[in-house]
Amino acid sequence: MPTRPKLLLFDLDGVLADYQREIRCRHLAMSLGTTEDEVARALFERGLEDRCDRGELALADYLDTLRTDYGWNLPEEDFIAARRAATQTRMSMVTLCDRLSTQTALGVFTNNGTWMGDQAHRIVPELMPIFRSRFVCSGSLGVCKPEPEAFINCLLRLGFSALSTLYVDDRPENVEGAREAGLNAIQFEDLPAFKTALSTYEFDDLDFDTA
Repeated sequence: MPTRPKLLLFDLDGVLADYQREIRCRHLAMSLGTTEDEVARALFERGLEDRCDRGELALADYLDTLRTDYGWNLPEEDFIAARRAATQTRMSMVTLCDRLSTQTALGVFTNNGTWMGDQAHRIVPELMPIFRSRFVCSGSLGVCKPEPEAFINCLLRLGFSALSTLYVDDRPENVEGAREAGLNAIQFEDLPAFKTALSTYEFDDLDFDTA
């Protein structure tokens, strides 16, 4: 049986929270007086979001690019509010993580710009009591998942070794990237399957009702 890890490292969107890109685009479109499709093209199809996730753009640069390239004057407050509206913390995962926090260290590693870490207390406030001290964004590392280097740099930041870390992500390519970096990793599908997987790592007190 695998031993209990010293660090249990979670992806954010798709594991600890539900994120709906279309809702984010809708809120931004309302703020900008344009269409959801135009916002989606600017942020996602033309690589602006990816550049931010890689740390090439700070939030001020991101907003300035929207202004200079598209003529959109988007207040930072509206940018953050749109992400908050599109993000719903999974409270069943909060309950589980609260129990796990007495058994091991917990952390978050997400592909997002540094602004997400700065504003996490507003976007996913329910997670902050557990994850505030270990919340790493790819933008602060200059490299994104699934690159193995991203996981190595994240662990250097947090002060843990790959061999002592268990990583959890809903995307198979990120799980594979973590394993290439030397971490143990679980692909998240649903809460019951995840609790079953955790039980093989010597975690206990996981039998609770999530209805």
